[in-house]
Order: sequence, then C-alpha cells, then structure tokens
Amino acid sequence: MRRAVLALAVVASLEARADGAFPTGMSVLVPAGAPQRILVGTTFGLVISEDAGATWRYVCEPYVTGSGNTVLVYQAGSNGEVIAAHLDNLSRTADLCTWTRATGSMAGLIVVDAFVTPANPDSVLAIAWPPAAGASLFPSGNGGQSFGAALLASGVPPVRADERLVSVEIAASAPAVVYATTFAFPSASLPGGSAALLRSADGGNGWSRFDLGVGPSVQVKIAQVDPADANTVYLLVSSGGSDAISVTSDGGATVQTVLAPGTPMGGFVRASDGALYAGTGAGDFYVRAPGATNFDRLPGPHLLCLGERAGRLYACGNGSGDGYDLATSDDGGKSFHKVLSFTQILGPIACPAVQSACAADFAQLQRTLTGAGASCSCGQGSPGGAAALILLAAAAWRHRAPARGRR
Repeated sequence: MRRAVLALAVVASLEARADGAFPTGMSVLVPAGAPQRILVGTTFGLVISEDAGATWRYVCEPYVTGSGNTVLVYQAGSNGEVIAAHLDNLSRTADLCTWTRATGSMAGLIVVDAFVTPANPDSVLAIAWPPAAGASLFPSGNGGQSFGAALLASGVPPVRADERLVSVEIAASAPAVVYATTFAFPSASLPGGSAALLRSADGGNGWSRFDLGVGPSVQVKIAQVDPADANTVYLLVSSGGSDAISVTSDGGATVQTVLAPGTPMGGFVRASDGALYAGTGAGDFYVRAPGATNFDRLPGPHLLCLGERAGRLYACGNGSGDGYDLATSDDGGKSFHKVLSFTQILGPIACPAVQSACAADFAQLQRTLTGAGASCSCGQGSPGGAAALILLAAAAWRHRAPARGRR
C-alpha cells in the first residue's frame, strides 16, 4: 500500500510538471575552466550564457534528448562538454549545437544520474534502470558517447536484488574513489527498507558497503563529495517531505547529521573555501563558515538550485516570489543580486538546427512567461505509470549542488 500511494504521488507530480507547470530552474553549472559560461538546467531545456550572465539563450529539451523525454540531470565536463541524463538514454554535446545519444549498454534505459570525472572529462559514470526492475552503474571512456559493461548491478553483491542505485559521484581529489547510494522499498525480505553508501577505492572494480540504518522509505543521495578530502561525503537524506544533510568523514564508516531544517531543501554546496551552504524552498538560507561547527540561518531565495565558483554563489530562485530565476552572492549569502529572469532569454542559441527545432518551443515559453498562455509543457512528455514508479527512488529532481566536476 505504501508503495502504491507513493507511486501515485510521483505520477501526479510528474504529470503536473509536464502538462501545466510553470518553468523553473533545477540546476546550475558553472565550469571552472570556462569562467564566462553559466548553464542553468531547467524544466524546459538548458539555458546558457557565454558572457557571465549579460545575455542568455537556450536549447530546448526535445532537442537535447532527441525524443522529447524529460531530462533528470545535466552535468558539465572541464573541457566544455555537457551531458544530459534523461528518461530513455544519455545525450552529450561538445558545442551545445549537436547532441548525440549514447550507444552501447545504456541505450533505451532510464538514466537517473551521471557524473563526469573532474580531472578527466572522457570518463563518465551513469546509473541506468531498465523499465521493469533493477539498476546498473555503467562506465564510459569517451565522454558519454558509449558505455561498457556494468560496474555495479542489482542482485550482484554488494547491491541487493531489491535495491536500486540512485546516485553516484567521483572524488575530485582522488579520481579512483567512487561513491554510490542505494535505495530499497520495504518488502518481506527487507521489512524496514534499505539504504546504503557504497565506496570503491579502485575506480569501480571493488566495493565496500556501509548500511546507513535509516527508516523505511528514507532516501539517501550524494549531495557532494568534499573536493579536498575523498573520505568526506555530504549526503542528502529525504523522508516524509523534509530533508537533512548528513556527513561521513571516514569514507562511510560513520555518519552524522549536520543540518536538519525540517523542510525540503533546494540546494547544498561545499564551497571552494570550505564553507557549507544550503537553502530551502521556504526562503531560509544556511551558512556554516570554514572551521565552524554550527550553521547560521539567513533570509534567502526560495531555493531551487545552488552552485559556487571562485567564491561566488549562484542560486536558482522562484521567479514570481524572488523576482529572479538566478541570482549571485559575493558576500557568503548575506545578499543576492539578480542575474537572470527567464523573460530575458533571447531565444534558441544561434545554431541553425537549434533555431529551427526550438522555434515553436520558444514561442510557447514566451507566452507562458508573459501570461499569454495558460500552461507550458515546454517540450516535456509525460512519462507512463511504470516509468514514474521507478523514478520514485531516484527522486528525479534532486537539486544537487555541483561538485568540482559539475562546475
């Protein structure tokens, strides 16, 4: 019964987002190697500035996926390439104009997470689910163009048969160190459900398992691996409509909660100076200064995403409630300044193929943003019930902050 109720809730939320949701931001990518580039992954496509936010264009979601399916995760490599994990594959681009779908073991699967190795953008890991059951972690050695044999799979230790892999990340300071998390619904064999943190010290060949001991239906996902310490991992723990941040400083052996605002969180980032930042959709912004043990609470945006580059914070807000869809802070979250409202988007990027493919989508987007249209599907198709059900454990829109490899 619990599974059926949760599945129905996810189906409803996905259909609302696809068929009538107002456009929102869901992630921000600020690559360290491209200091003028800002990428905002949204519910209608990828919004792009190549001049530090002075002007904005976009690529519509149907063009990104090649199928009209929903993008769950955008990631950027240090070489400027971008990948998009979506409901029926993974797509990649080197120039934002030409997007190609992955070949090999992941084709046709639902890709719920992906991560680009910070020091080697040719190396990509992705978690993919078949339509019925199971999950696997696949590697790519060519930037996501194709994927090889699974490094992890449901039913093969240390992943149990009734568990699904839901998040993956590679340590920036030690590229051989990989973390993943699992989730399982309560069942006859696992009446309390299950969540675990998996760690590999050799690039995914061997794994250690750390059961997290959380309650039934609690989901645990990687918020960020500390960019300076491969043994420190920040975890997003979600249960009953509220989120918390927990941390392990010993590679998974012990875990402690460091922030529990009692409401859903919209973003988290461990900044380059060691400060921790987090925020909620209710407008509370949390800051833990380097070396401090407690968080200070400040007023902030109704947070939908959070990132950081060279000391500057980037935060997705609620366009109607905050007056912006993306803002920056240069004073540690004390104040935020508008960088983008979606009404500023000039149109699709200049490539002829994108201009042609996204013209109708952009016209509908403009009508929605200006109030001339009642709703905006913005290119998104509604997934079927089976797809929506298996997306539950992945918590598809995970507002995860970009670690170094995501910037």
